[in-house]
Amino acid sequence: MIEMKRCWRCNVCNDIHYGIACPEVCPTCMQNNSYCEVSEKEARNMMGAEGGSGMDAAAVLSAWEKFAEKNGFMLNPDKEHVDLITKGVLMNESKFGLKLCPCRLRDGKRERDLKITCPCNFRADENWKEKGMCWCGLFVKKK
Repeated sequence: MIEMKRCWRCNVCNDIHYGIACPEVCPTCMQNNSYCEVSEKEARNMMGAEGGSGMDAAAVLSAWEKFAEKNGFMLNPDKEHVDLITKGVLMNESKFGLKLCPCRLRDGKRERDLKITCPCNFRADENWKEKGMCWCGLFVKKK
């Protein structure tokens, strides 16, 4: 059986990888387990092409769940909170072409906006260390 190649994005530096599986260590920023799966359309958009990923809420949630499980944390168990974040991310993608975290303010400069693409590099944030959750509360540490 031939495995299909998929697209992956590093949540630390936004490196795009195309392959059967993502690298364990990002070759650009050297972070471990930092990739999340994205659609090919989203990968092209991250590299500067127009348009969003075309993913619906269910596909985004599924990608986030896989990303969280692979990295030893989980989605917030508060479904209403997660739904609100999902809607915000998809609204930002519709408006700006990127899945920007709704809890962060964009300044319109693509290089800086790419740093707040969901999932962002939240594990480097003080909120993760102190409260066990990302900035917006989408991802939480397992208890």
